[in-house]
This record gives sequence, C-alpha cells and structure tokens, in this order.
Amino acid sequence: MLVLWIVAQAPEKAAQMKLDDDILMGWPDSPVRIELFSDFECPSCRVFYLDTVTRLLSEYSAGNKVCFVFRDFPLTSHPVSRMATRYALASKSLGHDQWLKVIEYLYTCQVEWSYDGKIEPVLSRILSDQDMAKLKEEVKNPAIEQAIDRSVSLGNSKDVNSTPTFFVTMGGKEQRVTGGLPFPVLKASIDPYLK
Repeated sequence: MLVLWIVAQAPEKAAQMKLDDDILMGWPDSPVRIELFSDFECPSCRVFYLDTVTRLLSEYSAGNKVCFVFRDFPLTSHPVSRMATRYALASKSLGHDQWLKVIEYLYTCQVEWSYDGKIEPVLSRILSDQDMAKLKEEVKNPAIEQAIDRSVSLGNSKDVNSTPTFFVTMGGKEQRVTGGLPFPVLKASIDPYLK
C-alpha cells in the first residue's frame, strides 16, 4: 500500500502540467530550495541558465534533495520577453520534459528570436508538428497572461527588480542572490546541506 501511495505522489512528467506548477526538479520539501526569477530575453539569465542551471538539473536530478523552482519574470525593458514567456508557459501543456526542452532552447537561441520576435520557427526545430500545433493553440489561452502576472507579482513582492535573481533556502534560512553564480560556487554552497 505504501508503494502505491509513493507512486501516486510522484510527478507525472508526461502529463499536462498546470500553469502554476513551476518546479523544474525535486519536491517542495527538499533540503535545498532554489527559486529563480528569470527573463528569457536577459543575456545574464541566458548565461546563468545554460552554464549553471542545466548543470544543477543534471547533477541533482536524482534523490529529490534539491527543489528548483523557475519563475517567469519578463522585464518591461525587453520587448519580446513576455511573448517568449507565453510560449514557455504554453509548452507546459506538452508535459514537463517538453517544458524543460523549450526553456533551454529559448535561452540557447535567444539572440535569434529576440532580434526578430519570431519564436515559432525557432521552437519548430525541437518540437514535432503535433506538439507545435498544440503549442500554437495553447499560447492563445488567456490564463497564460494571468499566470505571468501572478509570477511577476510574486517577484515584486520579493523586491525582484533585475534578473536573474534567485533565492536559496537551506537549513530554514533564505538567502537572496542577484545575478548569476558559477556552478562550482553554487554547488559548494548547497552540498553541505545534502548530507
């Protein structure tokens, strides 16, 4: 009976996600919680995500010791960021793995789509025709705008005014970090709390 309960509590990676499910990895009660507020058009966010976050997700994906929460925080100074955020949130309808894939690819190709605002051709390189069709429909969902507004409001309530800004909670204490950190520095900070 316990095994069935544990399986029932495991996140369903292939199923459609809820718009407000922002956990990339881990469980809310993991020993370490990292909550990142990020903007898809921000060059510093791109570097932090591709150089640090992807390594973090790879190294700590097993064991549910680190909970990583991704919060969308499109800055008004970046004209295409909110549209990129819409596509990222719409990709949750494709499942957790596709959402991760879209986030990473938006950062990987940031220079391209932020220049001309053409996000769909970029994402069509990594998504099937069926997934693209679903994404194009979902991106029109008015609930996405509400989800973006809630995420921005949450960031504002935490005095986030630049990206990347993240909060690391370890041992019951939360520490705010503005700007990115190299992966080895972040790893050295959190590893003592994972033993």
